[in-house]
Amino acid sequence: MRRTPPLAAGLAVAVVLSGCSGMTAASQVDQLEPERQTLEIWQRKAPNTPPDAIGQKLVRAFTERTGIPAELTSISQDFEIKLQQRAIQRNLPDIVINDTAQLGNLQSQGLLRRIDPAAIDGAEEVNDRAWDGARAYDGDFYGVPMTAHTVALFNRQDWREELGLGVPEDWDDLLGLWRGYVDDDPAGAEDAAGLAVPGTTQRGYLSWNTATFFWSGGGEYFEETGDGYRSAVASEGSVAAATWIRDLACTDGVLQPGASSQDTGAAKDTFATGRAGSFLVAPYELPALRAAIGDDLEVLAPPPGPAGLTTLAEGNNVYLMAGSDSHDAQERFAEFVISVEGQQIGMAGDRDGNLVRLPVNATVDMRDTRTDPAWELFQRLFDEHGRYVPAVPNWNPFLNGSAVTLNALISDCSLDVRAEMERLDRTFTAELEQQGVLAR
Repeated sequence: MRRTPPLAAGLAVAVVLSGCSGMTAASQVDQLEPERQTLEIWQRKAPNTPPDAIGQKLVRAFTERTGIPAELTSISQDFEIKLQQRAIQRNLPDIVINDTAQLGNLQSQGLLRRIDPAAIDGAEEVNDRAWDGARAYDGDFYGVPMTAHTVALFNRQDWREELGLGVPEDWDDLLGLWRGYVDDDPAGAEDAAGLAVPGTTQRGYLSWNTATFFWSGGGEYFEETGDGYRSAVASEGSVAAATWIRDLACTDGVLQPGASSQDTGAAKDTFATGRAGSFLVAPYELPALRAAIGDDLEVLAPPPGPAGLTTLAEGNNVYLMAGSDSHDAQERFAEFVISVEGQQIGMAGDRDGNLVRLPVNATVDMRDTRTDPAWELFQRLFDEHGRYVPAVPNWNPFLNGSAVTLNALISDCSLDVRAEMERLDRTFTAELEQQGVLAR
């Protein structure tokens, strides 16, 4: 792991980052002899939690297997800020484990090494769809897939059966189910909602959580052309999808009270404690919600919308950070994570805190380590319907901008959906131009 003196405090971050950009600058760093290389590893998880414990187990196993000393730090609060501070100091950790959606943000700042999958032992066993989450706008890879997942509909089976309703097969069925939870009160709680939604703008949560509905309803964020992207958020399909999402709050009244200010933790608690009948979320919540709800929990495929079914695909990558003096060790860690042993440690059976939700190594059979059949549903949804966010240079401004618009729509039912989406369209167009990828 590299340790260099901090730069002068007055230097701008952009200037600092330009000095350690990509593989070119990374290759200028003198490399330690392989036997002297060590790793500092960061993951975006809270310390002293089940994911932290599983991460520590994974790193210990790596050191035992390879002899390479490695130290893992789990950070949740202000993760991005702390990473920027280390970038300013030219003292990045060697490895960062973070969301696939962060790839463009990290790569556009020059924080990542470019990856040649052919140089990573075991890369041929990683499924192609998972590699899609490690590919940047320029077509190159800047991470090694660690885990993949998509979302499914967590639902109160006992409430559904109390209403005498079947598994929803389309959006009309779905709205009927949620209205039944609100109007007919199968839970015996007068304030139960149909659907718990993390509707805050924080980290773009509302846009992230409703992307499956947006795509399935005919919405698109961009139109990709041969020479770049055009915004598509003001298209007829996008306006219709945004209207459907808005109507969950304004017309159908099936969202939980205060949805527009709740983050994922609060929305999860709303569902887990019987104040909502459904929750669209990824499988990392499966163990905790099984424990909270028990046999009354069912996990369903979201029914198709007017444009069919598309579910948000996500995951985590192992990012090999620029400026490291331990390239060999970085690559050895990535190889261990995608190995059968690394994947099985990260899967952690059916326990809470798993780091590997769906294995990216195609030779790993989940049935060897997991018993809950819902995992197989998540795998099928990912394989057949999963879609990663667009590979623009930096997705974050688009995620946050769309979350702000959708949050406004569910908060103020007097707003005109088309006008708000046209306003968002102008914001998207300006951002595409700023990032240098606006189609002409």
